Amino acid sequence: MNPSLDIGTEAEEVITDQKTRCKQPVYDPGGGGINVARVLHRLGVQSEALFISGGYTGSLLNNMMSDENINCLQIDSKDLTRQNISIIDNSSGQQYRFVLPGKISDESVWKSALDKIRSVISGYEYIVGSGSLPQGAPVDFYSRVAQLCGEADKRFILDTSGESLFQGLNNGAEFIKPNQEEFNEMKRIFGADSDEALCDTLFKKGVKHIVHTLGKEKTILITPESRAEFTPPKVNVRSTIGAGDSFVGGLIAGLIKGFSKARSVQYGISTAASTLQSEGTDLCDAQEVEEIFESSFQQDPKD
Repeated sequence: MNPSLDIGTEAEEVITDQKTRCKQPVYDPGGGGINVARVLHRLGVQSEALFISGGYTGSLLNNMMSDENINCLQIDSKDLTRQNISIIDNSSGQQYRFVLPGKISDESVWKSALDKIRSVISGYEYIVGSGSLPQGAPVDFYSRVAQLCGEADKRFILDTSGESLFQGLNNGAEFIKPNQEEFNEMKRIFGADSDEALCDTLFKKGVKHIVHTLGKEKTILITPESRAEFTPPKVNVRSTIGAGDSFVGGLIAGLIKGFSKARSVQYGISTAASTLQSEGTDLCDAQEVEEIFESSFQQDPKD
């Protein structure tokens, strides 16, 4: 719902109050759902990206998706598709990420997105709600999508944050993927005094699997019956952009390949690890994903 045109570049040094001379930029399609679709395509899984597109940046986004042979369900908007900018400071190795807001000024746009989902949902196994919501979209948009999935007996995966996450949980989800900050915020919002109490609340809301991500430390798969922890492999991190989206894409690819849920989480971790090693706004490499998966996770854990 909030796609972006991602611009990645480098500078010898980022200095305040002076011109920062940058290298030639690299442009990539961006936004949670778009990245998930791009990752699935790279991993050989058929998918389609539904997104809102407007203005010259929207046209460029459309062309780049077409160049990658991604099947698209595009919703036209009169509002300009947003841009995000990332700059690597070569003097320190730090990355600066500037994330701009998106906007929908006509409610017919987000209603058209729901209508499109409703009309095509029967043809899909998984529906993914990923990324932030633009200004003008209702905060319960993802909950409305989840309701459509429930009515069509489809599996809904939710990966968002803030109010979009809290409101999006009202109709449950097959998987959610909160990081530590989001996990703690949900505890506050729902008045849970422990991790276990929060998970019980989420399960009562219809969430079936919680994937609690704690960066390079560990990833935890929590269900009403079990809990499993996984240690991500150590990698040379070049850029964190798209790593979370890559995890979701890898998770779904694993499920569609017939892996167990725990094994699919491992595949998602491997996919994210490959993206962490990529430059700028680029995503995973399929061969590298398989190599990381085979070398780092040699056993199929129990669900």
